[in-house]
Amino acid sequence: MKTRAAILFLFVLVLVVAAGCATAWKRSGVSGAQLVTDTSECQAAATGGRLELQETLSGSTTLLLPVSELDQRVFGDCMRQRGYARGFMLD
Repeated sequence: MKTRAAILFLFVLVLVVAAGCATAWKRSGVSGAQLVTDTSECQAAATGGRLELQETLSGSTTLLLPVSELDQRVFGDCMRQRGYARGFMLD
């Protein structure tokens, strides 16, 4: 029983430590304002909007608002082209 408790404790400890770490885009010498600008521009470049249609029970069709999806590959390529690299940041 003590072994199970120890394993559970270690598992919870690993989860807590992992939750405190986050990946971030880093570039030396960049200001916070420039990071926000670059991130926003890359998000805009990597976001593709699409319209969705939904059929109702009465048989009519409703046009839903555009759905935005972030293409992670395009976003990452954009950030790397601007000189950023992925790294870990401790909270």
